Amino acid sequence: MSEKLRAEQSGPPPAEPRLRSLNVSNMIRSMTIGRRSFLQSAAAAALAWPRAIDALGQDLQTGGAPVDEEFWSFVRGQFLIPSDRIYLNNGTLGPSPAVVIEAVAEHTRRVAATYPPGVRWENLKGALGSLLEADPEGFVFPRNTTEAMNFVANGIDLDAGDEVLITNHEHIGGYKPWEMICARRGATLVVAHLPTPARSSEDLFDAVLAAMTPRTRVLALSHVTFTTGTVLPVTALARECRERSIIFAVDGAHPPGMLRVDLQDLGGDFYASSPHKWLLAPQGTGLLYMTDEWRTRLWPTLASGGWDDLDLGAHRFNHFGTFDESRLAGLLAAVEFHAVLGVDRIEARVRHLRALLQAGLSGLAGIEIASPQSEELSSAMVSFRLEGVDSLALQSYLSRAAKVRTRVIGEYDYGWMRLSTHIYNRPSDLDRILELLEGVGRDGLPSGD
Repeated sequence: MSEKLRAEQSGPPPAEPRLRSLNVSNMIRSMTIGRRSFLQSAAAAALAWPRAIDALGQDLQTGGAPVDEEFWSFVRGQFLIPSDRIYLNNGTLGPSPAVVIEAVAEHTRRVAATYPPGVRWENLKGALGSLLEADPEGFVFPRNTTEAMNFVANGIDLDAGDEVLITNHEHIGGYKPWEMICARRGATLVVAHLPTPARSSEDLFDAVLAAMTPRTRVLALSHVTFTTGTVLPVTALARECRERSIIFAVDGAHPPGMLRVDLQDLGGDFYASSPHKWLLAPQGTGLLYMTDEWRTRLWPTLASGGWDDLDLGAHRFNHFGTFDESRLAGLLAAVEFHAVLGVDRIEARVRHLRALLQAGLSGLAGIEIASPQSEELSSAMVSFRLEGVDSLALQSYLSRAAKVRTRVIGEYDYGWMRLSTHIYNRPSDLDRILELLEGVGRDGLPSGD
């Protein structure tokens, strides 16, 4: 990543934006040459998408305050989302901007033309190291958080009688690997129950601490819960795990691309994530970060050439046969797209939108909010229930009434509706869904819903 891109991560200058009429998707299309000439010259030609990222960075040098709607309207223009759609399910899958889609397509065409791949491991690792404040040599690239957690669970030596501690807010992909390995090894899966809505980090910390025993060998929990968007006290728990010699595996599916993440400061032995969520990378792009000790200690789940070459460190886990490298081109483009926007600008905007939404929900009759009120514990997701209304039926109604995409947290029988706010969302989107919810709260669902 260039020094210019790194500098953008420190946040925007205070000046107001002066945005040109550039639309990156149009620019890429104009730069993308015809198929036949591409096949003839792909080996020598410079990739188009990095030039598009640089051009976008020039347009986004100034502005970007949380309430700067001109700036964020321009950002929305980099996505393919139709103007009449309201997408509030980024916590499941983030729609990629045009430049990411084009990066994947460009790489796919390059491979089809039998030319070498256009992405180097060191470039991708370096870009992620800058974004997440981590040693680039610690990154592995599975397909998603679930696969990353399976790598960790299968690679640790557990014995009968050992305990693995999780919480009652873990995603299925975050706890099922541990459930399986406990059944296989004769270990015990222990569940800590978190307060909902959470009132303080101390309450969350104490709930996890109360479930630890001298037999606890692994703690596996979320940085931000998928159920309510609650930020757990991961740094404090990492310190506790070090003191107790407990292996700490963090499910970080949500924070990268949503919040500023410093993996060196965060602590923990492993950090698994799904960049196809908030980082807006292509589907099938995951990451696993492991600390230096585990790069030579963890057993590979998939064995291929170099599985036992400890000099490779974490990179031996990237040796799992042929895979679609175009997704790595898309991941690199997504990381650099976020870099030109700036991590602090993104976090401030998504938090601002979530706060608007949560405040609006709090003012509606019959709404029970499961997400925390504290800004310290909140992220860019809010979960709630509307009294007397089944959340799945409400989801179906919102989809038909205003083309709204949402997520219902049916896991653990919670039955909450979850809404996620990201950089392509508009305050008018939130006004519309609040208007619809107010109508349902007052009149009930229309007949047939």
